Amino acid sequence: MKWLWLWLVGLFSVTPSPLPLPTAVPTALQEFGEFLYGQAVVNDLSSLQLFSNLNGRQSAINLKQKHQCQVLTSAGFYDTENQHLGWFQVNGIEITPRQNNRLFDGFLSISSGRIDLDFRPRLGAEYGLQSGPMLVFDAKPLKLTIKDDQPRRRVVAALTGDNQLIFMVILSPDSNYAGPLLAETPKLVLGINPKIKTAINLDGGSASAFISRDITLKEYSPIGGYFCYTKL
Repeated sequence: MKWLWLWLVGLFSVTPSPLPLPTAVPTALQEFGEFLYGQAVVNDLSSLQLFSNLNGRQSAINLKQKHQCQVLTSAGFYDTENQHLGWFQVNGIEITPRQNNRLFDGFLSISSGRIDLDFRPRLGAEYGLQSGPMLVFDAKPLKLTIKDDQPRRRVVAALTGDNQLIFMVILSPDSNYAGPLLAETPKLVLGINPKIKTAINLDGGSASAFISRDITLKEYSPIGGYFCYTKL
C-alpha cells in the first residue's frame, strides 16, 4: 500500500490508517498456529504474466475476469505519486527503473521459462519487479528489523528447492486485512512450507489481493500491480 513504504522506512511521520472492518474469512484457508494461510502453485511459467494496474485502477475481481486468471495476486508496492516503487518490467519493457532501497532489496525475474528470486534483477527478463524485504534466502529465514512494524495480511512469492514458484497469503482469523508482523513472516513462511528456499514480501494489507479457485481475498485499496496465472 502507498503509505506503508513511507511509514516503514521512517522518511515521514505518518500515522498508519486503521484496518478496514473485518469481513468473512474464506473457509478454504488452512490453519498454522494463530494464523491462516493459502498457497497457489505455478506449474507453467509460460502461463504467468505481470501487469500494472496504476492507470486503469480496476478491481482484482474485474482483472481476474478480464484476463481469465485462475490465480491472481497483488505484486509490488507503489508510492504517493502513483508510480511503482522500484524496477517493474512487463513484456521486456521497463516501466520504472531499479532503486537502491534497503527495504525493497529483492528482485523477481521471469524469462523463457526460468525464474530468479535474488538481490539483483536478471538482465533481459520478460517480466520482473522489485519488492521486499527478502524473507528467506538459501532456505534460511532472514532477520528483519522493521520500524513501527504492524500486523498486516502478507502476500509472498517463494521458490522451492526445485525452483517451483508458489504464491502464499498469511492472515489473521479475525480480519481479512490483518496478519503477522513483517518480522515474524520469514519463520512463518518456512514453517508453512519447509521446501521453500527463497521468498520475498509483496504488497500486503488493505492494498493486496489473493484470488484462486477456492480463496477470494479482495483489496480495500487499489492494487498497483498483479500476477495473473491462467493455467492450473
